Formats: sequence, structure tokens, C-alpha cells
Amino acid sequence: MTKRQIEKELQKQAAIFEEQCKQGLIGDGSQRFDAYAEYVLDLRIKSGEVRHHTAVRYKELLKRINAGIGHMKLKDIRPQHLNQLYDQLSQDGIRRNKTKAILKDADSLRELIAAHDWKKEQFAKEIVHISFSTFKQAEKSAKVAISTADKIAAALGVSTESLFTIEQDNTPLSPKTVREHHRVIHMVLHQAEREMLIPYNPASKATPPKTIKPDPDYFQPNEIADILQAAENEPLKWKTLLHLLLVTGGRRGEVLGLTWDNINFIFSTLTIEKTLNYEVDTGYYVDRPKTQTSSRFLKLPPQTMELLKQYRDEYYQPLKAVSGDTWDNRDFLFVQDSGKRIGSPMHPDSVTQYCGIFADKYDLPHIHPHAFRHTAASVLYFAGMDIVSISNHLGHASPSITQDIYSHMIQESKSRAADAMGQLILKSTEKPSEDKPQKKHTAG
Repeated sequence: MTKRQIEKELQKQAAIFEEQCKQGLIGDGSQRFDAYAEYVLDLRIKSGEVRHHTAVRYKELLKRINAGIGHMKLKDIRPQHLNQLYDQLSQDGIRRNKTKAILKDADSLRELIAAHDWKKEQFAKEIVHISFSTFKQAEKSAKVAISTADKIAAALGVSTESLFTIEQDNTPLSPKTVREHHRVIHMVLHQAEREMLIPYNPASKATPPKTIKPDPDYFQPNEIADILQAAENEPLKWKTLLHLLLVTGGRRGEVLGLTWDNINFIFSTLTIEKTLNYEVDTGYYVDRPKTQTSSRFLKLPPQTMELLKQYRDEYYQPLKAVSGDTWDNRDFLFVQDSGKRIGSPMHPDSVTQYCGIFADKYDLPHIHPHAFRHTAASVLYFAGMDIVSISNHLGHASPSITQDIYSHMIQESKSRAADAMGQLILKSTEKPSEDKPQKKHTAG
């Protein structure tokens, strides 16, 4: 550039800078990402936009994010930096807590427990202080956390390596998990843009990996019948819990958060207005449901009401009577029924673990609590209920969310409708086959 061109360009840039200052677009932007992210998360928590269990997840994600861009100043972050981070997160070996343990020999474990005159459930809950479901997973040689393996081995006075095979999980993070990191980064930088610390949000111009939304898995009618039949052989608590998951379509925490005052035995209704959660730093706590519309009022069928009465009279009230002062006065429907915490809330993960054990025990399809929610939606939809009513039953924020989640199911329903039209209406208009005698009509 000539001297004159340089002078002209300087004047141009000065004018642009002055205009940006007038518009408030020029901020400091020199804060490090990690420090600013902590400020933003705290701000969202205090405003109620981010609830505790979500904040716990965000903090876990920020550990990886800060390892990549935490040292960078906000004003220096560009879309390509974020794209590089997403690529790194997708590589092998990036997982945290990647060490897992697998039991070598179940018989050896049982012999060690029997040598101390312990019952397996007593050993799990009173000696190791883990749920019996977690112990059963370990006993079946499923992968468990190394911390769980350490507790079991220490209680038996042996080394972890003598009982368990230690395995490193180096599988890459899924695209879905990488996109979770992207959403946290977007939230932080969006706040920086709102506070005029940066001129634009670089996360909005980045390219996180694409994800393929899986179709919701739900049980077919014959599978529902098999599940309910198998549940007849289970303890009354678990039979009732499985029944409510299916009939209400409630989320796991919503069903565990039910208290007896949510059940109206006169009008056969149930009110979902809270959810039970568990975090390591807080323990058990009750929160509002996922969205504002998740609080809802449901009418229950007579069979459900009869089961709830049986559960209350034959299981819950006798358990409460013998528990004494240890009982939790919040009166949750579903509580722990053994160990030192009788009457205390159930751990949400216990439901998930039980579903896996239950499915294996009766050779059923893979079961997880949310599959009952999808099944409830499918039953309502194929029964002819409109999408708005289904959305209200499930407590979605809007019918459009229901439509989006169950688009595959809706398409399947339309396909069935087309088949029905073909079978019931159009088939009657088909011309008779030449090799079949035609019915003669006589005047008459």
C-alpha cells in the first residue's frame, strides 16, 4: 500500500471502531473462557434457568471444554478453534472415568461372601453400601465402575485385581455427547455476546458433528402382555412401579416423586407435580418437573386403582408400621425397604438397574424406564388419541415436541391406515380374477 492508501485505510478503520464504540459493540473480551464460563453458569443457576442436575452435567462437560479452550480469551475464540475442539473430542481416549471393572468369577465372589456368613443383599447394602441392583450387575460380570469394584474387594479383604479384570474404555465420544459440549459453549459465548464483550457468537458459526436421532423404542402389544405377566411374579412394589410407568407414561423421576397425596382414590386420579432426583453433592432432593407443562392431572383406569390400593394396604402400610423412627415422613409411594434407610426415597438408578435384571430374568426385550413412556405414547396414538391430548398426557412443553419425537410412529400409523384403506375399501372394487367364476345376477 502507498502512504496515501495506508492513511485512508487507517481513517476508515478508526471510523468503524468509533461507530462500534457508539453502538456498544466493543467490550473488553479479555476474560479467559474458563473463568467466564463459571460466571455464566452461576448466573443461570441463580436465575433458575439451569436446574441443579443440569448444572452438574454442565460442570462435567466444562472439564473437557476448559482443557481445550479454557485458557483462551473470549475475544480470541474463533469458529475454527471450536471445530478443532470438536474434532479432538471425537478422538479415541478422550473419555473421563474410562476405567471399568469386570468380575472374573461369580462363584468365587459368592464363596467369599458366604465365608463371612453374609447374605448377598446384606453384603451389598449394609457392608459395601451399594444398591443390590448394582451388586447384581457386578455378579453377572457386567461392567461396573472401578470405585464399585474397589468397595467390594475392600469389604472382602482382597485386592481389586484378584476379583476383577480392569478394562480401559477408549471408545470415542458419541456425536450426541460432542454436541452437548457445543451447547454449553454456545450458552457461554451467547452470554458474552449479550453483554457486548464480543461482537458475535463464534459457536453459532462453528460446525459440531451431526447426529441421527434414534427412533423411540416401544413395546409391541405381545411384549407388553409378556412384561405384565412376568411382573405378576415380582414383589408387589416392583409390580406396582412397572405398572405406573406404563400407564402414566411418566418419567422415572416423576414416578419416584409421587407421594400418597398425589393419589385420589375417590375420583381415580393422579397428579404429577414434582420429580425426585439424586446427585452426589446433594443426595436426594425434590424438584419441579422438567417443564412448566410437565405438571399434569391424569385419570387412572380401575385396574391401576385396585393395584394401588393393594400396594398401600398389603405392602406400604405394614412396612411403615415396622420401620419405627427411621421412616421418611414425606410419604413417597416407592421407598427403600431394607438396610438402614427403610422408608427413604429410592435411588432413580435403582429403577433402571432393576429393569435390566427383570428383562434378563424373564428373557424379555431390553427394558429401560423411558421405553415405558414411549410405549404409553404408542398405545395412545394407535388408539386414535390426537397429538395434543397425547402431549398433555406425557407432559411435553408443546404438541410440536410430541410430533417431533414420535414422527416415526406417526408415519407408521399412516402406513397402517393406507393398508386398512386398501384392505377394507379398495379391495372390494378389484375386478374378479379370470379363473374364478363370476356371480350371475338374475333379473328379478
